[in-house]
Parts: sequence; structure tokens; C-alpha cells
Amino acid sequence: MKYLVDTSALVRIVRRQVEPQWFDLAERGLIALCEPVLVETLSIADAKAYERVERNLRDLYPWVPVPDDAWQVVRAVRQELAGQSAHQGLSVADHLVVATAIRLKLVVLHQDADFETAARIIPQLSQERIS
Repeated sequence: MKYLVDTSALVRIVRRQVEPQWFDLAERGLIALCEPVLVETLSIADAKAYERVERNLRDLYPWVPVPDDAWQVVRAVRQELAGQSAHQGLSVADHLVVATAIRLKLVVLHQDADFETAARIIPQLSQERIS
């Protein structure tokens, strides 16, 4: 695995609104998924397709767990961001994605400028915009 997908990127991949290279990387198992992203993504799924969408996502993307110490990482990240007045952009789910990516040394794949802002302040955070 190389990437940890954020909801902003995953939705674009699912809707086929990205370059074909991303589909290839997903099919090769290089883009991982974690629980906060799955929960956010499923919140916009049609109720009739909910189970199918979840199954399809779990089948295509390798699963990575949120680390046991994620909240400690979240605390350190939010304090660092607050020190730079950049603490208002990331949601709780985004913070968990950041903590997971940092601990597992994955690159956050996103379409959300807040990850770029966080990465400028948090040197351990690697990120890449999907488009």
C-alpha cells in the first residue's frame, strides 16, 4: 500500500471523476481504506445499495485499522495546527485519517485543501491531491 484514501478522493474515484491511473492503483491494491472514510462515504450511499456499496469498497480497497494511539496523534496534530491558527479545517474523520496515515506511513490521497495546509505544518504527514 502507498495511499490512504480520504472521502474527498474516494467519492471522485467511485464517480469516475479522476484520471485512469487512480483506478489502476486501486485495482493493484495500492490505495487503502479505513473506517472513518468508509463511514463518511456510506453516509451518502442510497439506503437500498448500502450493503452492496460497502461490500464493493471493502473488496476493492485494502483495509487498514485506525491505530490504537490515534487519539494521542490527533491531540498532537490539533495542538500543532492550533499553534499556527490552522485548526479549523480538519473534521474529526480527517484527523483520524491523518493519524492513521502518519502511524502507517501512508500518503493521504485527497481532494481537500485542508490536508495540504496540515501537511505544511505537520512534517510527518504526506499528502497528494488526486487531481
